[in-house]
Amino acid sequence: MRKFIAIALAFCCVLSLCACGKKDAGEAERECGVYITMQASDVFTVSCGTDAGSDSFGNADKSAIEAGTVVHFDFAGDKAESTERADIEYSICIYDKELNILATKSFVDDFSNKARIDITVTEDHKIINANAGSCGGDVVIEMATETGDDNVSYMSPTVFMPERSDAAEKINESLNALATEYSTKTYQDNYGHYTQNIGDGTAEGLSAFGMERTIRSQRADSGVISLRVVDRASLGTTSTLKISGVNYDPQTGEELKLADLGDSSEKLINTVSEKILVSFNEDPKYQGVFFNEGYSDTIKSLVSDGHWYLSVDGLVIIANPGEIADAAAGFYEFTVPYSELGDVIKKDYIPSSDRDGSEGDIIVEFAADNAATNLTLLGSPAAEDIKSLLLSASGSIYDLDVYTISYNEAVKTYNIVKQILACSDMSDGAALAVNAQLEGTTPTMVVRFKLADGTNEIRLLSLDENGALKVTDPNASSGTVITSRLPYTGDIDGDNKDETISTAADEQGLTILNIEANGSSSGVTTGIKELGSIRLFDLDGDGVREIYLDGKDKNGQSITCTVLYSAGESQPLHLALFDSQSYAPGVIKDFENGKLVLDTEMNILGTYKVKSVYTLSDKSFAKAAGDIVFDNNTSYVTTSKSITLSNGSLLATGTKLRFTSTDGSSVINFVTDGGFTGSIPIASSGSGWTIGGQPDTSCFTSLPYKS
Repeated sequence: MRKFIAIALAFCCVLSLCACGKKDAGEAERECGVYITMQASDVFTVSCGTDAGSDSFGNADKSAIEAGTVVHFDFAGDKAESTERADIEYSICIYDKELNILATKSFVDDFSNKARIDITVTEDHKIINANAGSCGGDVVIEMATETGDDNVSYMSPTVFMPERSDAAEKINESLNALATEYSTKTYQDNYGHYTQNIGDGTAEGLSAFGMERTIRSQRADSGVISLRVVDRASLGTTSTLKISGVNYDPQTGEELKLADLGDSSEKLINTVSEKILVSFNEDPKYQGVFFNEGYSDTIKSLVSDGHWYLSVDGLVIIANPGEIADAAAGFYEFTVPYSELGDVIKKDYIPSSDRDGSEGDIIVEFAADNAATNLTLLGSPAAEDIKSLLLSASGSIYDLDVYTISYNEAVKTYNIVKQILACSDMSDGAALAVNAQLEGTTPTMVVRFKLADGTNEIRLLSLDENGALKVTDPNASSGTVITSRLPYTGDIDGDNKDETISTAADEQGLTILNIEANGSSSGVTTGIKELGSIRLFDLDGDGVREIYLDGKDKNGQSITCTVLYSAGESQPLHLALFDSQSYAPGVIKDFENGKLVLDTEMNILGTYKVKSVYTLSDKSFAKAAGDIVFDNNTSYVTTSKSITLSNGSLLATGTKLRFTSTDGSSVINFVTDGGFTGSIPIASSGSGWTIGGQPDTSCFTSLPYKS
């Protein structure tokens, strides 16, 4: 919402710019309000607007505002004299010589007690507010691992809330009490069970004593702080597992009880237990599960304190091993989505969908390499005895968490190990210290966060061969998919100005791609009738992202189109050519090594998925040189007669093989199920393919041609 307010205020400022802002020259004036320091040297006007009006500043001679200039806006009026909190929403907007908007950003700050708000406009036109509350960090959770005697370890969270330090202190006191109870009473109880289980200690197969508590944040925002606690213990002859939830109100610091979630505990319990019981019949994962006798009553009793937490998706109810099914079946967690809870849960506890910003990302550096003078540090400072990391925000990001991971290089997947920290929100100027070390070239940490529209982002952290920090986006080869985010607003061409992408349909139902920028719009019609996906990617590395669309044409055939955007041209949008036509057959697979890879079908000794590879140069695509690669790991065929190979040897009757690549005209390559590789000479007959002058279908028991 705040983004729309900013745009509206900026528009008003363009219509009626007035030189009411003042260059700060140290003269006697009220020393409160907003002070904007200019690092950029190409800004000609800066404005500040609230719902009460707007002011602006520019040099009298119409020259650019000199870097280093400090511009002062004082719009708080009597609120600045107040001793009680006085929040004001305002927007800062900067303009070039022609009054085109370079950047705009909105903030909410407390202007009571003659507050001074310092803002910096960077060289690349970022508008950064040094006030901690304005660049995020409403809730920050840091995790530490404590160890004790007898193989005991437990995680201990610390909560930071700069705007509500008293509430944070109350939460931390409660968390410290939980940790103390675990390391004393829980330890004593478990060790007593262990001693009883092992007897004289001479029995075979006894396990050593051990206790471990891991904690992960499930929600950490202005509505709720929810923690999932997992306790494991090794007790000589047996082991135990218990999962519980701990929840807090971040506004007051009080621990949340189930009764706090709604106006009627009975209605909440009945609704949640009913939803869970219905899922037993409708969800396939519960088919074949034998639940304990009386499980329906047990489910109702589990909707209780200690057995619940709030996730980003809904209310989660925990059933520990043995509570509703045989202990060997393990634990169960049932999520009832917020959308199904209706009015039984207060709106205060439902995640907010009103988030600002269109794009966001993270910047990760070694803390020792960044003095962080222009950043507001959220949470604890960087540790100096290890090679800590500094994670800062570019744009606006939400629901950030950092975990250590176990990474499988072979399949490019990871498993979460332990949480390091969580943060509700970050924007330009905010930073977090990650007090953990990277080891080796394999990723050992993951950073996960969301954009304002709910898009999930992942970054893997590792070291390169020279020990430098490496940040990898595992989804980068797919491009930025914006299909579900239309209309999409972001900087497409790297000029620090946002463009807005939308789609429409012409009279024939073909997809029209539109772009709005600098107050004007343009569009181009594609050959796609049934849209599949839209994504952005800078394939040729010129700093301007192309717009890729795939889907089906009017004949139902899969095609891909690429739209190129050039802001300075009279017709800024046009379709790129694929070997003289405005589309290529197939759908987007990924972007690989500077090439566009499409999945399409090819009829050659059967119908197969193949990878068509294209390079982009001079605003047109050309098919990459080399063989056509089959996207085929499972389709095997069997020879019905001996076949002469390209090297003159014979391939025996009954050989099972799959095709791997072809030049599309004279040869097809294969690998047998035993790992032998070779190539078969082929030729086109005009109506099909031949091998040694005979139809290809006569050489195999069957070929998977589509009818």
